[in-house]
Amino acid sequence: MNGHSIVTPTGTRIRLGRALGAAALAAAALTACGGTSQAASGAQNDPAAQNDPAAQNDHVASLVTATASGATAAGTAAARPPKQETVDSRRPQLRLDSSEEEITALRKAYAECLREHGAWDAGTTGSAAQKAEDKARKSCEDKEPLLPPEMDPERNPHYADAVRAEVKCLKGHGFKVHLVPAAGSDPNAISWTYDSIPAEGVDIEGIQDQCRIKAFGGGGALRPGPA
Repeated sequence: MNGHSIVTPTGTRIRLGRALGAAALAAAALTACGGTSQAASGAQNDPAAQNDPAAQNDHVASLVTATASGATAAGTAAARPPKQETVDSRRPQLRLDSSEEEITALRKAYAECLREHGAWDAGTTGSAAQKAEDKARKSCEDKEPLLPPEMDPERNPHYADAVRAEVKCLKGHGFKVHLVPAAGSDPNAISWTYDSIPAEGVDIEGIQDQCRIKAFGGGGALRPGPA
């Protein structure tokens, strides 16, 4: 015999020339076992194609080309570098519906990390204390809770509108507050502050929580804190 041959599931014998080599034989055998190639189906059902060596060689050549293309695509996918992990991807993510217990636990873990890395050391004052705190925050940045996207000016394009709604709500409850406009070009870099502290007996936290929920759609338990 001048080459190899394979038998398809329907009993058709296909001769392969030596020039095809082992790779062509393997590709043809895999396709014949799967039985999914339209070209293979045509060769099996067409008596003229079964007796035409040129047609058979063309068919096997197409199988080799398809296999080579698949291998190239797989190699390209494998060569892609993995996505780089960022600090934010490791930080705990708070949600608008996060419970008070959950928020407290995450903030406590962050504060303990800062303390363990030298922040707020009673024996350090002035610029040394600030440097120690900055260094601790750098070491613990993957433990600092992320605010919900809705309350993050960098992720919520409507953040400024929500802050204005919050201020309007606070004023509606008699609070003397005002907006602090953005210092730079980012319209979302706004905040608010008190003109004066509400009278004694006013439920400041409760009203702030209500206005936060009304403005941002949630976050009642997200009172000011390390996050």
